[in-house]
Amino acid sequence: MKKVLLSAAVIMLSGCAQNIYLQPMVDGPSAKLRLASVPSNNNFVGRPSNNSCISTVTEHGSHIATLGVKANLVRSLSRLDMPAYDKELGDSHQNEVYIPAGKPFSFQFNGVGISGFSPGKADSGGALYSWCKKLITFEAQENGNYEALYDYVELPNGKETCGVKLFEIIETENNTYKKVEMSNYKVIENYCD
Repeated sequence: MKKVLLSAAVIMLSGCAQNIYLQPMVDGPSAKLRLASVPSNNNFVGRPSNNSCISTVTEHGSHIATLGVKANLVRSLSRLDMPAYDKELGDSHQNEVYIPAGKPFSFQFNGVGISGFSPGKADSGGALYSWCKKLITFEAQENGNYEALYDYVELPNGKETCGVKLFEIIETENNTYKKVEMSNYKVIENYCD
């Protein structure tokens, strides 16, 4: 009986620990995507349950990466030796993963930061949290290198919100690499009902 329980526990735990984005795609061509988050917040990146709007529901198995301080705590750091790594940004704010190529791929940044404090709130230690989410869709080319950069941008009214830019990392004539913002990606900002 102990062997059966131990075997079941090992199977369950190994299934939970698998992240399909840490190795090349098995059902077709792959590309590489660096997920980067500039602010010192925590950012949870996953596959959306709906590709046309931002979902507030996280489905089992949709996790791609964790960025920020939380990445150190959950040991969610992945490097695939992609070119043009930003050493100043820091390891916990960058994760490199494999994604499917040759077909549309969507992923969602779910950034959370402290937006203020409210003394006396026992459930969060007085901290007030603010979520900022963006859904990105694009089609990667086989063996391509890409970077999605999540950052805060200033609005015309002076307030800040989160924003995402998608870059292709290309080799130059001098055998160096540069990041060029892509023109054919879509950022979705509307939430699902």
